[in-house]
Amino acid sequence: MLNLLDYPFDSKKILRKKKLLKKELLQNKDLIKKKIAILGGSSTNELKEQLELFLLKSKIKPEFYECEFCQYYETVMFDENSFFEFNPDYVYLHVSIENLKSLNDQNRSSKDKALDEFVKLESIWNKINKKLNCQIIQDNFEFPEVKSLGNYDVSSKDSVINTISQLNLMIHEAANKKSFLHICDRNYLSNKHGLSIWKDNNLWISAKYSLSYIAITNLSYILCNIIGSIIGLSKKCLVLDLDNTLWGGVIGDDGLEGITLGKDTPTGEAYLEFQNYIKLLKKRGVILAVCSKNEINIAKSGFDHPDSILKISDFTVFKANWDLKSKNILDIAKEINIGLDSLVFIDDNPAERELVRKDLNGQVCVPEIGDNIVNYRAILDSADFFSISSLSHEDIKRNEYYQDNLEREKHLSNFENYIDYLKSLNMSAEIDHFKEMYVTRITQLTNKTNQFNLTTKRVTETEIKNSVTDKNTISLYARLVDKFGDNGLVSLIQGKIFQDLIEIELWLMSCRVFNRTLEYSLMYEFIKKAKKQKIKIIKGKY
Repeated sequence: MLNLLDYPFDSKKILRKKKLLKKELLQNKDLIKKKIAILGGSSTNELKEQLELFLLKSKIKPEFYECEFCQYYETVMFDENSFFEFNPDYVYLHVSIENLKSLNDQNRSSKDKALDEFVKLESIWNKINKKLNCQIIQDNFEFPEVKSLGNYDVSSKDSVINTISQLNLMIHEAANKKSFLHICDRNYLSNKHGLSIWKDNNLWISAKYSLSYIAITNLSYILCNIIGSIIGLSKKCLVLDLDNTLWGGVIGDDGLEGITLGKDTPTGEAYLEFQNYIKLLKKRGVILAVCSKNEINIAKSGFDHPDSILKISDFTVFKANWDLKSKNILDIAKEINIGLDSLVFIDDNPAERELVRKDLNGQVCVPEIGDNIVNYRAILDSADFFSISSLSHEDIKRNEYYQDNLEREKHLSNFENYIDYLKSLNMSAEIDHFKEMYVTRITQLTNKTNQFNLTTKRVTETEIKNSVTDKNTISLYARLVDKFGDNGLVSLIQGKIFQDLIEIELWLMSCRVFNRTLEYSLMYEFIKKAKKQKIKIIKGKY
């Protein structure tokens, strides 16, 4: 029944099965607890209940606060005690064009109207950030269903559409400057589904829901992905079948000349577009792997096709053999050193998809991609598995880091003594105080790293910036380079000074540098800094 919460969604079935779904999801006791405040400009109960289902499926157990109907501004600006005492981890501002009071003021320019609405929103964000220092998710705005000026509405400098466009741009620019602010792209979703589907006027008039049930389901799902990406629960690796997935036909039977790929045919062009989309995912940090039932040399030959956008070098791990695909996927996860729940498997064969789900107990995400290549890209993109809240230099180079790690593993096989292997790497660490240039990466690491994270404390970019100049804090980062390449910024430690005692608040390390002894070097430098400040006791938390 939990497959009801897999994209694409059947909103009617989810509405009918909500209670049963929640009951089943709550059987999982290994859940991360998070507090989420929903400040709504319309009714929010249905959105809250569906968001809860998606969060539970993502192993997050939410505790909710809902403001009174349409009191989102008053709740924050007039210091509603219950809201600030709730102390949320996330605040979601669920607003719509119905909440934009100045929208239809025909005596003012679009720019002035947009600025008025933006100033109101910004005052809410700034107060929440100052008093709660939490993450804020803000809806942008969809266009109206009706246009009073007809087609001229899009050209008029004072029209509703122009006002909304300018307001959305202001919100986007603010999100680029405020690290605590994240946009829920309601405007894109409404365009994607169509405005006639996005809103149900009967539901608005009868219950003051600004969205249709279909829209509520899809928005709830995207919200869940935004929260998951901030925590670090987004998928990391895309595992791909080959035949009839990356090209049409069977490379072992049809040969290189016989597979369908390229602009000569509509089907070949669809495979080309899918490959191009995958290449874009790789460029922004998604790890790529192959899992195919095939002879490895024959499988690799498919990428020699002159129209193939993807090349062998794009894949961190390449598994082509006659083993069960579930076994190969297990091996891929082990080689990359990530959890099974970080993998997404794409295969045109429904039998293979079901077998992987069953053999791996549902730990690997296996979307119902179907068997029509024309739909692959849209389904994978809409499912939003690889959602990100920021994009760092380390993200872009992630594939390179993991490929270097595989070279290290091969190199390790030449040694019987592990210490000799470590010495042969010629490792060099850069350990220093937090720097402004690394603030985004440090913030990202604190919110994503889970395996070696002694306190699992999540911090904001503002907090990291403050610690750069805080004299009562010792904050160190570590980068690691060896003869195979640069691992990037992979570890950090931070402690708060109380007279002659320092308490470690953060100590974490990326999984890609486990067993490299970097933690010893980092702690050694931390102790040196502590001694210089006359500290006698170091207190650690786990």
